[in-house]
Amino acid sequence: MPTKKTNISWTAPTTNMDGTPLTDLIGYKIYCGSATGNYTIIKDVSNVTQYLLTNLFTAGGVYYCVVTAYDTFGNESGYSNEVNFNYKLTSPKAPVLVGIQ
Repeated sequence: MPTKKTNISWTAPTTNMDGTPLTDLIGYKIYCGSATGNYTIIKDVSNVTQYLLTNLFTAGGVYYCVVTAYDTFGNESGYSNEVNFNYKLTSPKAPVLVGIQ
């Protein structure tokens, strides 16, 4: 089965929208989709700033992703800047036959 992997990373916010220090951040969500601004896949990735997207998409092609942050009260930030990438299918190499006895 082909595997599809893309590593995505972001910078953690340090302040709230009003400029006060951000002290209750507990996680992030990655939103992705096959059209800009149309995110059909949502992945809660907990409190990490890098994530390996593996087999999230059903086909190769261009995908668009944004990240949000959320706090202990469930308040979620707006979307980060959008990134896009070409999700290519890769398959393992065929084994080399060495002989039959």
